[in-house]
Amino acid sequence: MTVRQIPWTDMRRLPRLLRHNWRRHRDRGARLTDFTITTTWSDGSAARSTGPYMFSLTEFTPTRVTDVLPIWLAGTRLARQLVRIDESVGITTYIRPAHHGQVGSLSVWTDPKGLDAFMTLPDHIEIMNKYRSRGLPVRSATWWSDHLDADAAVLEGLRLLDTHDTQRVSTPRG
Repeated sequence: MTVRQIPWTDMRRLPRLLRHNWRRHRDRGARLTDFTITTTWSDGSAARSTGPYMFSLTEFTPTRVTDVLPIWLAGTRLARQLVRIDESVGITTYIRPAHHGQVGSLSVWTDPKGLDAFMTLPDHIEIMNKYRSRGLPVRSATWWSDHLDADAAVLEGLRLLDTHDTQRVSTPRG
């Protein structure tokens, strides 16, 4: 995957993105340290699915501050590939500035086969191999729900990771 410069169109959207995320954060009454910036939701091939949905949240904590933006941009590029997978409902990426610049993504699926297909994409493997040695830990959470609310799901995934000391958290389908 080639390194991409930040296009000016992305930079022009940044103030609006920050305002939207700040309002949502303030309206929830959350602490400043929990401020999370998410990108606009991208619909996948199965966006019209009625559920149930499998949620997958990945969290990467870089050890170098200079890796935060490239990792977030790499996640955004991967999102463009993810939405083409048949079982993909959609994706958003996020950054938690007060949590050592944690970056990650929330993807939603109709079937675990879609997530498996995504994880075997050559670009995904390349990015994981490139950054795995630079940041610890890479953590993930998966769970099922009948309701599709991306903002609430990001918070739920982060809550699952924040309340467990394991690398992977998975709640059974139920």
